[in-house]
Amino acid sequence: MSVTNDLVEPELSEPTRRGTIPAPRWRADRTALWAVPLLAMLAGLSFVLVNVHYNGGHYIPPLDDTYIHLQYGKQIGQGEFLRYNDGDPISTGASSLLYVLVLGALHFLGMHGGLLLPAAVLFGVVCHALTAGGVVLLGRRVAGPVAGVWAGVLVALSGPLLWGASSGMEVSITALLLVATLLMLVREAPSGAFRFTPVLVSLAALCRLEALVFLLLVPPLMMALSARRGRNLATRIASVAWCALPFAVIAAQLLFYLVTTGHSSPNGSQAKSHLSMPNLSLGELAGKTADNFSAFMEILAGLNRQDFAFPGALLLAALGVAVLVRDGGTRRWVGWTIGIGTLLALGAISTMGTALWQQVRYLQPFLPLFVLAAVIGLVEVGKRLRLGDKAPVALLAVAGLFTALSVPTWVHNAVRDSGGIRERVVSLAAWTKGNLPEGARLGVHDVGAAAYLGGHPTVDLVGLTTNGLAKPALHGMGALYEELRAMSPDDRPDYIAIYDRMPNGVQLEHLADAGVLGAPVLSLPVMTVYKADWSLIDTGDVPMRPFRGTIRDHVNVGSMTSEADHDHEVHTSRAGFQPLTEARTLETGGHEVVDSARHIVGEEEFTLRNLVPGEEVRLIARHDSAGPKPGLYTGARDVRVIVDGTDLGKHWLKPETKGWSETVITIPAHLVTSSELTVRLAALTSFGPSPDYKSFGYWAVQ
Repeated sequence: MSVTNDLVEPELSEPTRRGTIPAPRWRADRTALWAVPLLAMLAGLSFVLVNVHYNGGHYIPPLDDTYIHLQYGKQIGQGEFLRYNDGDPISTGASSLLYVLVLGALHFLGMHGGLLLPAAVLFGVVCHALTAGGVVLLGRRVAGPVAGVWAGVLVALSGPLLWGASSGMEVSITALLLVATLLMLVREAPSGAFRFTPVLVSLAALCRLEALVFLLLVPPLMMALSARRGRNLATRIASVAWCALPFAVIAAQLLFYLVTTGHSSPNGSQAKSHLSMPNLSLGELAGKTADNFSAFMEILAGLNRQDFAFPGALLLAALGVAVLVRDGGTRRWVGWTIGIGTLLALGAISTMGTALWQQVRYLQPFLPLFVLAAVIGLVEVGKRLRLGDKAPVALLAVAGLFTALSVPTWVHNAVRDSGGIRERVVSLAAWTKGNLPEGARLGVHDVGAAAYLGGHPTVDLVGLTTNGLAKPALHGMGALYEELRAMSPDDRPDYIAIYDRMPNGVQLEHLADAGVLGAPVLSLPVMTVYKADWSLIDTGDVPMRPFRGTIRDHVNVGSMTSEADHDHEVHTSRAGFQPLTEARTLETGGHEVVDSARHIVGEEEFTLRNLVPGEEVRLIARHDSAGPKPGLYTGARDVRVIVDGTDLGKHWLKPETKGWSETVITIPAHLVTSSELTVRLAALTSFGPSPDYKSFGYWAVQ
């Protein structure tokens, strides 16, 4: 039995177009079209009011990224396009270009100071209400009024969508654009004349790149249908080109990023993607992605305590997609888009290390269409059970009950998350506003509230709003420290705020543990603010041991720039091991030395440059081979030194409990045949113990 036969929307039929819709049905449809969005609006405003009550009359968003978007919006409204601080270079720390443009427009229109955040939140709630109404319309068109109304109600009362709508983020506008795109596709596909659908796909892509991944089937479909329409070849070419607008828009965006920042990939992608991790193998990437993807499947199936969807929603959504594909026509394209698009979007999100963070917010924009598919599947199940005409409604009521019961849980999630933001980033911003000198630059992990509320220029230590720090932060505190010291003195942070130890993400507390910061000026259970001390930044650039001759080259291991200049590579021998960096301060000879290192388990290879051919090279190597348990590391202190393919034999990495030791590797003159030499430190035997040490650097002396 087909859903189309029993639940099809009356206005799609020929009699409806001639004005023969029964009056009671028409009135019921019109009621649903305003009642469902009103329900969604009231639910969203209720979330906001609970937040305000919990935070003593102030609205606090549940994540710091909201303030990041507000800061970009404020800057855009003031004419500083994508410049997070006045005078900064353009950066791509906002996860949604379209959303910050909207916020910039609101600021330009007068939403200044304390008005911009309420405007952003209200905008999200309105978009949520329109999304629920759009689901009603789309459901009616592809599956009938029962499916449309119930899907709209479930979207209106969805806890995750209400969390996203009241968060001040781009969740709701992205969801609205996805629903509007499919609604317009259904309207324009029969004629093959696509006027507005390409625009909506482009806007969705500018809102979230994953939205384009979700809608990836739509532009080729439009192009194929447009190519069949019209007799004039020029008209066909123009129509097909117009349908390719989304690809042109995204290409232009990425080209703009490349020209202005040097990277076509946004900073957020660099900071959050598994692909940015050092020495990530294909197997490890596949494993991490599969773990996230399977977690998404569990969440959408309603099999955990996330309360993201009602039980069995994933299986029902798959059935709903099959029903749409079976019924043919424009329904088929809606079904394929929801089914394949959801899988593609989940796959793209699964490559992110933060895929499951912040109440799985990256998944939220795709939930309305998923819910619609699940409702269509549930209606089909009810009809197949042959328990009477009320069976589908009864099953839908059960799904509605599960959805309604999850709302209090999501209210709790929202106020708990906002409480954490209030205690950490908002309180930090309030303290810095009254205690730091005017113009002082603050280095911090979460820069949203610190910049928007604190009023001080910021340095984003995880690299979202500060270019060039995303990958170093993922490589560890040594690489981050090296990148900070490479900045000009005017760009370095004057103060650094480090929150309490976090189980996930960049471990900034290790920067403080390394002793490379100054004295704390604020110490609380949730955060510590240090006065930055850059007086030791160059102390690690020369060997500690005396040497004769001239330093021809220095491989500063831990500095990603120096490593790239010397083709430095780490060949790990331990599956899943990441050769992260660290910074360390060592006191010797009455003074302190700061240097960075990279943890090596396996082999290390690099190329020395600027050598004088025919002269012996004394390679001073700085290592820490002591290990956390010295008795277990004795076999890993011996390495085999290979220079341009010639085996120089065994070299002992002398352990030193004080921090590091420096040993000399002599490279005979007859091996120095050019200005470059490739050196490899490897295990003594193929299946012997792998070298395990911290490599700080090498100096080539002649």
